[in-house]
Amino acid sequence: MSRIFEVTDKVRTHDPRADIDMINRAYVFAANAHANQKRSSGEPYMGHPVAVANILASLRLDDKSIVTGLLHDTVEDTAVTLEDIERRFGSEVAYLVDGVTKIGQIRFVSSEHKQAENFRKMILATAKDLRVLLVKLADRLHNMRTLGFLPDRKRQLIARETMELYAPLAHRLGIHWLTQELEDLSFSHLEPEAYFELSTKLADHLDSLNRTRERLEAIMQEAVNRMGCRARVQGRMKHMYSLFLKMQRKQVDFDDIYDLVAFRVIVDDTPACYQTLGIIHSMYRPVPGRFKDYIALPKPNGYQSLHTSIIGPDNFRLEVQIRTEAMHHYAEDGVAAHWLYKSDGLDARDEKNFQWLKQLTELLQESDQPGEFLENVRLDLFVKEVYVFSRDGDLFALPRGALPLDFAYAVHTDIGHHCLGVRINGQPADFTTRLRNGDQIEVITTPEQTPSRHWEQHVRTPRARQAIRQWFRREERDASVRVGDEIMLEVFGSESKVSKEALRALHCADIDELRTRLGRGEIPLDQLMAASKRNAPRRLHLTGTEQGLIRPAKCCLPLPGDKVLGRFEHGKGILVHHQECAVAAAEEGEAWMGVDWRPEEGKLYRTSLEIKTLNRRGMLASVSGAIAELGASIDDLRIHQLAGDMTTLNVLIEVKDRVHMAKLMRGLRAVADVVRVRRNIQLRTSENISQRIGRSLRTLIGSRKDDDEKNREKE
Repeated sequence: MSRIFEVTDKVRTHDPRADIDMINRAYVFAANAHANQKRSSGEPYMGHPVAVANILASLRLDDKSIVTGLLHDTVEDTAVTLEDIERRFGSEVAYLVDGVTKIGQIRFVSSEHKQAENFRKMILATAKDLRVLLVKLADRLHNMRTLGFLPDRKRQLIARETMELYAPLAHRLGIHWLTQELEDLSFSHLEPEAYFELSTKLADHLDSLNRTRERLEAIMQEAVNRMGCRARVQGRMKHMYSLFLKMQRKQVDFDDIYDLVAFRVIVDDTPACYQTLGIIHSMYRPVPGRFKDYIALPKPNGYQSLHTSIIGPDNFRLEVQIRTEAMHHYAEDGVAAHWLYKSDGLDARDEKNFQWLKQLTELLQESDQPGEFLENVRLDLFVKEVYVFSRDGDLFALPRGALPLDFAYAVHTDIGHHCLGVRINGQPADFTTRLRNGDQIEVITTPEQTPSRHWEQHVRTPRARQAIRQWFRREERDASVRVGDEIMLEVFGSESKVSKEALRALHCADIDELRTRLGRGEIPLDQLMAASKRNAPRRLHLTGTEQGLIRPAKCCLPLPGDKVLGRFEHGKGILVHHQECAVAAAEEGEAWMGVDWRPEEGKLYRTSLEIKTLNRRGMLASVSGAIAELGASIDDLRIHQLAGDMTTLNVLIEVKDRVHMAKLMRGLRAVADVVRVRRNIQLRTSENISQRIGRSLRTLIGSRKDDDEKNREKE
């Protein structure tokens, strides 16, 4: 267990100017707040904040970070308030503690929602002060070290969250040792059997591996010294989780892994890195395709090093990393190695290294769905990179497998929205082209181009996918307001005639809320009519972008131009049925409205055809060829063989509108041996649904007249 004097001794070592008195005061304050609390292990709770402070001191962070580590649980788990902390330790410490503190006193709809909102709060605070995340990672590391005292289900949940969110965050900060320990600890709880088997095998081979490491280390050290290069060679064992992943990826056993040991060669300066690389390659045969220059092209987290693989002494395959002392410190401690808190904010290097944090902040600000947000975060953090260049030579790091639209949205959201096409290395390329290291990409834009629904199939990054979804949500939101305005005007006559009583009856604060809720279909028609005290409109006209709010019913697959009836579905817009649809007719309790549904330019609509033909060779080819010639496309086709020499083709087809469908049906009837062509609509044969709607409206209006007469009698 850590002691507070150990923490303060570490702080004095790396920061002689640190306010040790403030650290000691924070220790006493936290100890009093947690005095009667125990951890799941049965130990006094205060051991945890001291351990967190000790980890932060090992990262050589400033005194306010250490104080935050000591106080980080006081607001969440004791009667202490943020005001208490601000009064005693200042607004800066209070901000850091608040950033690490989970959201309380709020009822969430699900545990996923709660997890998302807590993570959202932490990242937003981190975007303003990176120390929030460093304290949280230290907190999570100590919790993982003591996770064995919790019930199995809770251990699994915390380990999964650590593996998917916090270990990748530590990697993005460049804190190598912290990433590895979080991964290994998570691995031990998520795959306990695999962890035990692998750790047992490593223990059995540990003595021989250490002897091999020491021998190869000495051979390489002597070799580089002999060539006149001043360098320090270090061997290290690969960590457990990376070995497990390698075994899974290559489908091999432990005994088939030959590069269990990796080496670092640490030199004086950058030119010496390249000189040492040449020396090593002259002594040992390099493995083709395994060289990476992260000095010229640093990783997004700022990591720099030369990586190569060689066939070393005794034919051992070795991984070698060559770096300067400064690069080595950054590779181990990441941001903490040079970001001992700067009061004037991030410098130019920091801004570049933490571009990912800015993008992550944008993701969470734009996403309003917790599940989608967490999935985007996992995808955004847990990827390997491909490096590409803009036409002007700017470097962009994207996930492996990224496509041209991912690049366009990485440059700027508006560039993505208006992307018409791309050139890769000077040659035109389509949106399905996979980007490769070193590609130079030019994006061609035009103001007339806007996102298409199928673009989501051609992006891999959460940033691009989120931007496309946000564009459509914004369009649908605007469209719903216009639809709501149209409904309001038809029902009330004008905006000025919407009374305060009507707004209260419909539970709307003002006209804008009424307009929005009407467009979303959140107000039932009968409630709207009761509040308006007017006759119901018989037909609603929708034009332009409002079409996005209309969803054709799957039972009858109506088309623009058909006589259709619609009803509002809460939060989803208007569901339309063919006026004679039997399914709609059976829904006796629904409030229906006539809809004048007009086609949207450039959009195709699904419907179904039944085509009866003679059974002859080449008949299917004739029908499909005629459909293609008439500008339609087949989504699905089912063949039903009838008795005798007849066949029925049920075709799911995409057309522009009812007029296009009529033209298509005439063309199909002209095909030789086509006997009959008709729409696949399950029609109601008894009472016409439009007659039933008229009858319902007359009943509604008649009952209102009766109410009016009764009111007049009372007066």
